[in-house]
Amino acid sequence: MNLRRTIAVVFSAALSAAVLVTPVGAQPVQTGATTTYQINARHDGSLVDTAVGAPPLSQKWSRDLGGNVSYPIVAGGRVFATVASSDGYGTVLHAIDAATGENAWEPVDLGGSSWWSALAYGGGRLYAQDYDGVLTAFNPATGAKIWTAALPGQSSFTSPPTFAGGVVYTGGAGSGGTLYAVDAANGAVLWTQSVANGDHSSPAVTANGVYVSYACQQTYAFDPKSGNPIWHHRTGCSGGGGRTPVLADGGVWIRDGGMTPSVLNTTDGQARGTYEASGRSPAPAFDGRQGYFVDEGVLQERHSRTLATRWKFEGDGRISTAPIVVNGYVYVGSRTGRLWALNGATGQSVWSTDVGAPINEPDEHNASEPLTGLGAGGGLVVVPATHLLVAYGQ
Repeated sequence: MNLRRTIAVVFSAALSAAVLVTPVGAQPVQTGATTTYQINARHDGSLVDTAVGAPPLSQKWSRDLGGNVSYPIVAGGRVFATVASSDGYGTVLHAIDAATGENAWEPVDLGGSSWWSALAYGGGRLYAQDYDGVLTAFNPATGAKIWTAALPGQSSFTSPPTFAGGVVYTGGAGSGGTLYAVDAANGAVLWTQSVANGDHSSPAVTANGVYVSYACQQTYAFDPKSGNPIWHHRTGCSGGGGRTPVLADGGVWIRDGGMTPSVLNTTDGQARGTYEASGRSPAPAFDGRQGYFVDEGVLQERHSRTLATRWKFEGDGRISTAPIVVNGYVYVGSRTGRLWALNGATGQSVWSTDVGAPINEPDEHNASEPLTGLGAGGGLVVVPATHLLVAYGQ
């Protein structure tokens, strides 16, 4: 073998190894699946899925699941959601065949002392967490339980889990607050960190940080592998509650019911700016530097750096959902049961339909129902509408 050939082979092998090795906490570009709340570990609501055609879409199936429905996980040819139990406290996990809308396996009672639960997906497993902090890994193909872990030290769990780099991150409250990093392989707790309150903040994760945000915009960044603190954005108050942060364009986008929403630098937690919206507004979605924000029943687009509004869409004035962006089209739903798809560049409505039931806003303040939201993947856009779960595609 000549020298040139030898160098080429060595370089090719090194490149292959580089592709196969993923650092802990690293998050590849989200394609073709919804793996946690607001699509992915960044919670930026953005998905590329070549199997989802340009709207208009048609209804593929609709299921009445008998209770308020969570955001869906859409992955591996399945759609997963949890539903508030109609028979006392607790929730039920449903696994639905994405192609047919039929049960992929029988529903599983997750239990719990409230009607809250949430899901994440990664590493070929489905993870379900109930209000009492019981985290369970399932085989998504069969529904078989792989492991169950009772997270220690807290009594109230309302932060949806996030999978990244072989770890499940979540939070709990009750006595102060705790952020947990759990080994996705066996359910062992890898590290914990104390935080202010620990409520309602699904961790947003990249290779460089785990980000959570609580009442009064008390926001933290931790190292994904060690749990060591990176920074803490402090304000002049504290309290119970929290909201899921969004990572986009080098910023941590945070909201709180009593404060103007802010953008912090991911690197140091310093405030980059604020934007006009109610602190009760749902999480924004992003497609590059185009941000999509719902506030007071209206959707608007803002540039992620200048924060200037370039277009608004009022719809019926009752737009309720956190938006998602699929292949450049923005999907939002309304309390009246209307679903829209808009051109993300212009704000023009290109399709709408009646889902058949009200599409509720995500409740990031209570534990009286599972956290709801839109999802997509595998050629589908999936909409929880109160007790219905409805799928649209080509």
